[in-house]
Amino acid sequence: MRAHDRSGRDRRASRLAVATGASLALVLTTLVAPSAASAAGYPTWAQVEAAKGNAAATQAQVDLIDASLDSLEKAASDRSDEAVLADQADAAAQSDLAAASQRADELSADAERARATADTAEREAGQLAGSLFRTGGTQTLGTDLFTSPDPGAALYQLGSLTQLGDRWQTVLADATTASNTVSSLSEQATTAADRRDSLARDARAAADQAAAAQATADAEVASATQRSTDLYAQLAALKDSTAELEQQYRAGVAAQQAYAAQEAAAKAQAAAAARAPSRGGSSGGGGSSGGGATVPGTGRPGGATPPPTGAVNDPAGAKAYAATKVGSGAEYTCLVQLWNKESGWRTNATNPSGGAYGIPQALPGNKMASSGLDWQTNYRTQVDWGIGYIQGRYGTMCAAWAHSVANNWY
Repeated sequence: MRAHDRSGRDRRASRLAVATGASLALVLTTLVAPSAASAAGYPTWAQVEAAKGNAAATQAQVDLIDASLDSLEKAASDRSDEAVLADQADAAAQSDLAAASQRADELSADAERARATADTAEREAGQLAGSLFRTGGTQTLGTDLFTSPDPGAALYQLGSLTQLGDRWQTVLADATTASNTVSSLSEQATTAADRRDSLARDARAAADQAAAAQATADAEVASATQRSTDLYAQLAALKDSTAELEQQYRAGVAAQQAYAAQEAAAKAQAAAAARAPSRGGSSGGGGSSGGGATVPGTGRPGGATPPPTGAVNDPAGAKAYAATKVGSGAEYTCLVQLWNKESGWRTNATNPSGGAYGIPQALPGNKMASSGLDWQTNYRTQVDWGIGYIQGRYGTMCAAWAHSVANNWY
């Protein structure tokens, strides 16, 4: 989606000065049904109609609509950003819970094994003690050695009992050690279980917060999308254009801003790496399919977290949709390779440290709002924005892929 020349926009706006009332009525009739009144601060259709034929008034209304769209996009994006952060917190809580549960299970199993070892040692020690008791012990045999009619047999028996006594002492020590180990592991297992239970409560709370944030974002997006439809229609009417064209223009502007953000981040990353080479700073490399963001500044791999509540995480569906936009030839192949590297075609692919999000790894993710306020959850919106971004910056998918190969970002 290429940005349109502002001079063309101005020429279209100037032509509105000679628009007739009849042409205005035709434009308004063919667009979406006008609302009786817009939300506070938004222009009404009556205001749009009144502005027609007056260049200054028209421009004022255009500016007001642009500001209204900015406000709507920001409000919806803020809620979606909150949902992304809440989902990341939920994922972290679930990860902590899983680790704590595994640790608790391991300690419990270790304690059971130690308990079995202690039981075995205690039984053996008891059996040896019984044997020593029945024979009277080594002290009695030492006396009998001098009075026995067969000193050799008595000496042999004394040696055997001495070994038995030594064995008993060893087994008794082992049993004591095993018992102490059981006590220690049991305490650790109890502590780990308590931590697991605490983290389980935290995880439930994080999941509830993530669901609430997603519901809020979904409601905001739905409301803002409805208002945006009217605003784009009004903007098109004022500028003798189409709503689709105006939305594409805004998307083009956002793509330019996104590229500038990517470029600035790349330079900052390179400068940081040059200042501290021994710290092992990453160049922002992603990976193969399923890898993380390849924008400068790495974090967790892109697919490491579960999708937000409302996200459609469907790589195959996203690829099929992209094919309808760029065809199935070389351009599609390049795009597949590019977004395999960036996100694995996951709707919720996230780079927490870099701030990139989604299938095209927009930086920040809310840049995609220019293609649809449901950018957080809708892979179609993300694909539309990503293709428009590539077309605006590189012209072709293969040019973007070549840039990514050479620079590890695009």
